[in-house]
Amino acid sequence: MKEWTVRPNVKLRLVDPDDAASLYEQIEKTRPQLAKFMPWGDSTKSVEDERVFLEYCEGRIAEQKLWNASIIIDGKAVGMIDLHNIDSDNEKAEVGYWLGGEYQGNGVMTDCLSKLLEIGFEELNLHKIKLLAEQVNEASNAVAKKVGFVLEGQLKDEIYSNGAFHDANLYAMVN
Repeated sequence: MKEWTVRPNVKLRLVDPDDAASLYEQIEKTRPQLAKFMPWGDSTKSVEDERVFLEYCEGRIAEQKLWNASIIIDGKAVGMIDLHNIDSDNEKAEVGYWLGGEYQGNGVMTDCLSKLLEIGFEELNLHKIKLLAEQVNEASNAVAKKVGFVLEGQLKDEIYSNGAFHDANLYAMVN
């Protein structure tokens, strides 16, 4: 399984269905927060749901439409980060991420996103990477700004989550 070191105890590892139980544990622990911003926050109901999702991801990776990694801290899968909607013709993709609540607030996601940008630009040869964050998601907006994303615009009613449409900030970085 391909792996990238972010910090001595933090790694990114291409998705593996064997991580389903560990990831689902973090989804359960962080469900109220995830459901606020992630459309799947309420719909992932079991380890099997997570395993099916990870198997789907493996297929999309094989088609070169997705790059998806588990965030591994001290050997345990505790979140995910991805490049989705990969458009090879136009050399661009969009980024998404989530992290278990007990691991938030100490720069892990900022460091993981920095590593993802390195992978996207240097290994996948992307020209542009976009990031969409609900305007009310202060943590996600802060992470985008910390790694150097530039705000390109604001999109009205762009994301449906938590039972309503929400405005989003569109950030981008060009290599």
